[in-house]
Amino acid sequence: MSYPADHGAVFDRIKALLGEEGLEFLTEAAQPAVMVTPERLLDLARALKDDPELAFESLQQVAGTDHPDDEKLRSTATVCSYAHGRMLTFHVDVPRDRPRLPSLAGVWPAADWHERESWDLLGIVYEGHPDLRRIMLPDDWEGHPLRKDFEEKSEYNGIPTQREREWLSWQK
Repeated sequence: MSYPADHGAVFDRIKALLGEEGLEFLTEAAQPAVMVTPERLLDLARALKDDPELAFESLQQVAGTDHPDDEKLRSTATVCSYAHGRMLTFHVDVPRDRPRLPSLAGVWPAADWHERESWDLLGIVYEGHPDLRRIMLPDDWEGHPLRKDFEEKSEYNGIPTQREREWLSWQK
């Protein structure tokens, strides 16, 4: 399968800098996308940001998703090169029972709060993060509510967490 010329230029440059070990180039994506192993993540991130031919100087987002059927969590990041007018997405899969990968905050400081949110809601541990703590939920919250197997407790510190769905009462 061929891919758009711009994808090819980005992919070829990454291959020239890093080789292909630990990288899978997703050629059918609308914008360049790469699957990367946790071990190669920081190599890829530094190359994307520091190489002038790539110059992905801006991190746009880091988000996590749960894939329980495959026993994995996925961390996805999107970066932008203003110099070259293009974006790239990269994905890292980690096992659900040991979801650890290196933090991108040392490469792109904007990763700080994005990774905190992903840790808070899914439990992905970003090793080397400067301040990995809850950002949306209280410090004493138990669990990670965006995991598909999360079971909400009936109350939190004496406050009910589940309510009658009055807005659905018309369906009764």
